[in-house]
Amino acid sequence: MHVKTKKMEDIMEKLNLKYNATKVDEIEQARKLPIENCITDTSIGMLCMFIQKGLIDDNGQHGVSKTVAMDVIDKYLEESDKDELVLDIMEALVNGGFLSRQMDVAKMRQAINNKMSQAKEMINEM
Repeated sequence: MHVKTKKMEDIMEKLNLKYNATKVDEIEQARKLPIENCITDTSIGMLCMFIQKGLIDDNGQHGVSKTVAMDVIDKYLEESDKDELVLDIMEALVNGGFLSRQMDVAKMRQAINNKMSQAKEMINEM
């Protein structure tokens, strides 16, 4: 199971994601796809765009440069993984109402953790 360290908690606090209609529209226009399709693209470039558009920096500014977004991703991935980042982005989109509020991100996290635990057990039995 994924355990968040103090350092990870600090990064998570800094990863203050919030999406509004303008930011979601900018993402959709850039990709020419609805947001539901954009979130399935887990390339670093797409994740960077989500961070660029949704991150609120330490000064309360909504949106950051590509360079800052890439730095945030690098720092995030030092302590976690890309799947967690995608889930954090999805959670912010759900909280903003841009993905179905019936989508239970916490259950998705648990399902991924359970599958990883099962895979580790299988590897250990080999």
